[in-house]
Amino acid sequence: MRRTILTALAAMALVLGFAGTAAADTFTQTINQHNVTVTASIPIGCGGPTLTYTATGNLVEHITVNGAADSWFTTTFEGTGTLTTGGKTFAGHLMDWFGNEDNNKNSVVHATFNFVGDGLTVHGALDIATNANGTVTVDKLTVSCS
Repeated sequence: MRRTILTALAAMALVLGFAGTAAADTFTQTINQHNVTVTASIPIGCGGPTLTYTATGNLVEHITVNGAADSWFTTTFEGTGTLTTGGKTFAGHLMDWFGNEDNNKNSVVHATFNFVGDGLTVHGALDIATNANGTVTVDKLTVSCS
């Protein structure tokens, strides 16, 4: 998830840098990548403080910025691989999604992580919302493991 957040922030910085040059225009871009290998560590764990995964699959990133510099960014990865948590490794299918929306009034970040493997199922969800004053109004992380 950390890799996803860093990718999102870098893409947003790049696009927002161009937003002032075309104040009335909307910029949108979608990037599809196939057979991509992703390795990530996220701060949710089942039997440990974090989980790490390496998986190969498809990655889609989408960004839109309008003339008011409001922005929407999402990234989705889905594939198969291994997940390690609590000193144990599991093979299976995973999906990692991240979304960020910003305007001059508020900002929201959402992320979900799902893994279904031989002997482990994980679901994680993150929601963060910030108002126009910069105050965090929602900060929620839920994780379930079975």
